[in-house]
Amino acid sequence: MIDIVESLPKAQKAGLCVYLVHKGASLSQANGADAATAKADGFSGKKESSFYLPTGRRLYLGLGKAKETTLESYRRAGLAAARRARDLKVEAATLALPTGAAKDQAAAVAEGAWLGLYKYEEAKGKPAEPKEGKAAELKTLALLGAPAGSAAAIAEKRAVAEAVILVRDLVNRAPGEKIPMKYAADVAKLAKGLPGLTLKVLDKKAIQAWPMAGLAAINQGSHNPPAFVHLHYKPVGAKARKRVALVGKGVTFDSGGLSLKPAGSMLDMKCDMAGSATVISLALLAAKLKLPVEVHACAPITENMPGGDAIKIGDIIRYKNGKTAEMLNTDAEGRVILADGLLYAESLQPDVILDFATLTGAAIVALGMGISAVLGDDKLCQKFVALGARSGESFWQLPLPGDYRKHIESKVADIKNIGNSGEAGTMAGAFYLKEFVSTESWVHFDIAGPAFLKAEDGVNPAGGTGIPLRTVWEYLKGL
Repeated sequence: MIDIVESLPKAQKAGLCVYLVHKGASLSQANGADAATAKADGFSGKKESSFYLPTGRRLYLGLGKAKETTLESYRRAGLAAARRARDLKVEAATLALPTGAAKDQAAAVAEGAWLGLYKYEEAKGKPAEPKEGKAAELKTLALLGAPAGSAAAIAEKRAVAEAVILVRDLVNRAPGEKIPMKYAADVAKLAKGLPGLTLKVLDKKAIQAWPMAGLAAINQGSHNPPAFVHLHYKPVGAKARKRVALVGKGVTFDSGGLSLKPAGSMLDMKCDMAGSATVISLALLAAKLKLPVEVHACAPITENMPGGDAIKIGDIIRYKNGKTAEMLNTDAEGRVILADGLLYAESLQPDVILDFATLTGAAIVALGMGISAVLGDDKLCQKFVALGARSGESFWQLPLPGDYRKHIESKVADIKNIGNSGEAGTMAGAFYLKEFVSTESWVHFDIAGPAFLKAEDGVNPAGGTGIPLRTVWEYLKGL
């Protein structure tokens, strides 16, 4: 990860100079550039426009009108600057902020640079050395014109960016590298030595004894046993302001079980544990930044496979709270295991419960790949919509009208694990989960689209994105 500093060390010389420009600002007065050349090139500071002068390697990035500039504008400017520096193979660059830039704007530039340079390369072999020697990579970016106090905001953004990158790495990792108990062991390594953090891992025997009926049932078709991870952060030496439980779906590979997916639909199913990666990374982040909020990260983890012992269509499971559920589609497994996670979370008596899952294709049909669905408590949902607008992550609240509960009513059990064919699939999934929470302070995040992208979008790369970690962090900070 590149270093963000206030000025370049004497030993380093800027290989690229970047200037952020509002629409209509005078280039010649602000930065000494050749204004006539810029004008001839059509550069006016329009949002996400750019103008590059090879002589002196000066890059001008447009932010748009000053009154309309958002944090995302600065984030994308940081992204564009870092990528141009990478393409030019320079080790150091400077970036001049507009006069009067605020701390959060400076931090957003740094955030965009860090997130935008991400590449998943864990599984690649050692790259060959170029004939001319090792190619230079951007190591240092100096932010010029950042206001006093920016260093702390930038340091926090670095920790958050590292947490997002951890989620991306976990999601992008091959399914065979994150079978449930190995995944849990990797979490133990990540948590080791962090203050206020304790880890509890339930193995197959403990899961059956609890009992976690949904997790045990979905795991039946796999020869790799399940795991349940409970990562608990408690502030050291201070009373926590709130207690929050985060529950994340951890299906490390989803074949669909006996309701087998088509081959093409399995290609990205290593991403079906994105919810678990999100909650685990948030708990680690809370410990690193000494968040004054108690955080419980709960993750039911399993594969969903079509083995000879796999749960069958029409089987009925009975949860710890006595509620029974009819299994009518084994590819609707996320809600089945999340129910156990929610019951476990409720036993911890938190003030708020948030759950995260790549749950339904219906969410993608409704909202596309760029927007996460949120359902549950109205005020909380709208808070996440507002926070997401600042974080650069988009959310849309879907309703849970009472009469729609009929979509999950079963003739032979209390509920069924799918709704009526072709109708309100995302809401049906949320209604299933709602059966296992009694608190009103609950929000379900269906991140099926944004958690894993086919193509990059802004600071979000193709593959795992780490959405919605940045927004949830802002929420936890504000408690």
